[in-house]
Amino acid sequence: MTSRAVLRLSGEHEFPVPPLPVPPAGAAPDLADLRRYASVALFAERAHAAAPGFALTVGNAEAVAEICRRLDGLPLAIELAAARVRLLPPQALLARLDQGFSVLTGGARDLPERQRTLRNTLDWSFGLLSAGEQALLARLGVFAGSFGLPAAEAVGGDTGVVSPDPGHAGAAAQVMDTLGSLVDSSLVRAETSGGEPRFALLQTIRECALERLREDGDWVPAHDRHAAYFLALAQPAAAALAGPGQLAWLDRLETEHDNLWAAMSWLVDHGPLEQEVHLFLVTWRFWWLRGHAAEFVRLGDKIVANSQDLPPYQHAMALTGTAFILIANDDLAQAQTVLEQSLPLYRQAAETLAKILPATVLAILGRLAAIRRDYAAASKLLDESQAVLRELRHDDLTGYDRLQYLLTAAYVNDVLGQVRLSQGDHDAAARLFTDSLTLARRSLDSVPILISLYDLALARQAQGDLAAAEGHLKVGLALAAEAGDETTAAYYLEALAAIARQQGNAQRAVRLLAAAHSILEARGSGWLCTYVPRPSHDDAVLPALRSRMGDAAFEEAQAWGKSTGSRRALAYALE
Repeated sequence: MTSRAVLRLSGEHEFPVPPLPVPPAGAAPDLADLRRYASVALFAERAHAAAPGFALTVGNAEAVAEICRRLDGLPLAIELAAARVRLLPPQALLARLDQGFSVLTGGARDLPERQRTLRNTLDWSFGLLSAGEQALLARLGVFAGSFGLPAAEAVGGDTGVVSPDPGHAGAAAQVMDTLGSLVDSSLVRAETSGGEPRFALLQTIRECALERLREDGDWVPAHDRHAAYFLALAQPAAAALAGPGQLAWLDRLETEHDNLWAAMSWLVDHGPLEQEVHLFLVTWRFWWLRGHAAEFVRLGDKIVANSQDLPPYQHAMALTGTAFILIANDDLAQAQTVLEQSLPLYRQAAETLAKILPATVLAILGRLAAIRRDYAAASKLLDESQAVLRELRHDDLTGYDRLQYLLTAAYVNDVLGQVRLSQGDHDAAARLFTDSLTLARRSLDSVPILISLYDLALARQAQGDLAAAEGHLKVGLALAAEAGDETTAAYYLEALAAIARQQGNAQRAVRLLAAAHSILEARGSGWLCTYVPRPSHDDAVLPALRSRMGDAAFEEAQAWGKSTGSRRALAYALE
């Protein structure tokens, strides 16, 4: 005897039947490789039975693989989709999956009614649940990706308690028991991450749960609880991401990436404004350091527009945070506009941090002027920034205010060093970078430490001290690896490649460039890939290095620049 749910009988043996394996996202459509996946093989077999002329080809393989992924490898869903090939080619079928379950109909007539469409199957399964199980399953649909037990208790319970701490009071025991029943019924998957239990819904089940949630009228409360829970979870991140616990927090937030994004999107569209801006500000370092900054481009305009109704300090902070994202995505002109709008708002605010952050903003504006090679404007802005810092009694500052002071002071010295380096004053640049590194190390924040080490290495290289430059870069590379900052590690590898080239070690330079390029390519950092172009791996090592300054780099940068409008990509290739 077999059962969809665990019966809890003596002598019972549980054999979980997982979905069929599906090709990983981004996999190349290699036919021999794809046929090894049971989900693809099942689709091809059933599609051929429905339409004898069907065959898996290079032209349709990518669409077939994506269909199997979208259907979570569920055999019934795949069979129902494959039956539609008699009417729709895989590419058109994939597009229709966005319409939900309506396309997954038309099962074999000799099957039970509940198995003739995926909708019938899911409705049948849902109908077997108790009222409490139905309510919890519907609420769990708000989770994007996997979730932990405390999150399920906060969102799924009836007490309104929202806490990221395990074992909080309220309906915890009830939710845990009901969640266990849903796992036993194979409607929720149980997994483990870092020794902690995690749970997830297959996408097809999640879509059904969300439909039920909307029909039950629980749509807004469930999403509000979800956003409130992840706001509470991320609350300590602002300070922790700038200190010695950074790596642990980066890993924790990476585990919750999909849910953080869902919470941010919900708050941007539905408010409240204060929570939207706060979640944005406490997590921005995570999005930056883990290479997710590009995701915020879609929210940046909404955040700026919504924040206009906030008090001056919160409005200014929202503008500053948005400017960081704009800079990360190469929109320097808009970033400058947004930063200039924030300055008068900070001056209206009474918070202590509002007295420090104008210095930060002025320093960033100075950096943008330096990028434009307007060194006179850059020096003026940086002098203004230092004047703001001198007015503060920094010895009286504590906690996050003191941390922000140290970060700003380090950044001002670093940007001044960059200006002096660009003007050819290598000794002054080295002194400023050394001062910046000292301040950064007092903050314990890996980001300014890595920036100062990198720039100090450039100054030593310009002075001709290649050994010292290489030493600084190796220290920074180890720190970037420890912090999980792969993008910065790629910068360091490229700089080490430049030194290896100066030392006459072309083979080492090629290996370092290849490693840097592969990291940036995997992180999706398009314009940085043009700065670190892929070297060839044949015996023509020196021509490969020369191509970095020739046609290969320029053509790669030109192609990417045209697709994104990035002038910086073209500028680096020309350089």
